[in-house]
This record gives sequence, structure tokens and C-alpha cells, in this order.
Amino acid sequence: MPGSRWGEAIAFYLNERGWTQRQLAEKASVRPNTLTNLVKHGRDSDTATLSRIAAALKVDLSELFLTREQVAILRSHRESRVERLTEAVMRELSDTVARVVRQELARSQRKDAGARTKRRAARR
Repeated sequence: MPGSRWGEAIAFYLNERGWTQRQLAEKASVRPNTLTNLVKHGRDSDTATLSRIAAALKVDLSELFLTREQVAILRSHRESRVERLTEAVMRELSDTVARVVRQELARSQRKDAGARTKRRAARR
């Protein structure tokens, strides 16, 4: 069981990604026993080491100090923002496609009307 808040967060992210401590140690350029001391034994660490770990995990350093509950809240907020953004983009895309189709249809109809007018004039 992790003995520090960042140890718990690191363990959570490792589990989430399916990584071993050794894999994270390599990605973060830290010794594996340093990571073990952080995660399993709750040892203190310097900001530089925690920053490298956060960068390897592709999370903000502050996320290593959040509880699981806080991480869940943060994630749901991010997912909600992404969903809202996706919906807005899809609406905009749909509106744009509909406008372009209407414009092309109107252009085609004008072109057809002009061709009919020319054919009638040619028959006279």
C-alpha cells in the first residue's frame, strides 16, 4: 500500500496504464529503487524527480498530489469538457456541411435554369 499521496497517485497511474514500476523508472530516468521507495514506502522526493515522473506519465505535477477521488473528479470534468467540445464541433460541422450543400444545390439550380433559358432562346 502506498505510503504517500504521490505514491498512491503514481500507483494509480501505473495501474491505469498497465505499466510496471521498472517501465516508469526507465521513462522517467529514475532508478527503479527510487520509484519503489516513493510508491511502496512513501518516501519524500525532490520536485525534480516528481516532475520527471509526472512528465513520463504525461500528467501535470499537481496531479501526483491529488487523492483518487480528486483525480476522478478532475477526469470527469475533463471528459465533460471534451464531450461538450465534441458536440459543438459536430454541430458546427453539420451546419457547415448543410450550408455548403444548400449553396451547391442553389448554384446547380441556377446553372440548370440558365441552360434551359439558353435552349428556349435557341429554339426561337
